[in-house]
Amino acid sequence: MISGKIGGGGLTKSSRKKALEGSLAPNLLTISFTKEDGQGIIPEHDDPVVITMVLANAHLHRTLVDQGSSADILCKPAFDKLGLDEKELRAYPDTLYGLGDTPIKPLGFIPLNTTFGKGEKSKTLSIDFIVVDMGSVYNALIGRTTLN
Repeated sequence: MISGKIGGGGLTKSSRKKALEGSLAPNLLTISFTKEDGQGIIPEHDDPVVITMVLANAHLHRTLVDQGSSADILCKPAFDKLGLDEKELRAYPDTLYGLGDTPIKPLGFIPLNTTFGKGEKSKTLSIDFIVVDMGSVYNALIGRTTLN
């Protein structure tokens, strides 16, 4: 489990409460999977869910969906490839635990428009990504706050 405090609306309790109140939308999309989506997957196997999403107007491949994480994380190599500038990062006051053997001090966080899905079934959210300077087989990690 990766623990971090950004999620559900921001760093403060009041901002998270406001985000929760605003998230009770009456027309929620249904996310479902078809038999075609499951082609090539071995039944009763525990492969991770890895997706492609549109992040800052670019297709970001190798994004891990991690239900055990309370943080949305963007790795520094992906941050650089997206052409983002470290000057855009906001201060992140906490340390991340669970990404390896030692605690990690993030470089900061950045809100980015993120699109899941295609066409009229797509949804775009502004997600606060915590940027970490570490190598990973994944470019980003989506945690349970965004999934909710």
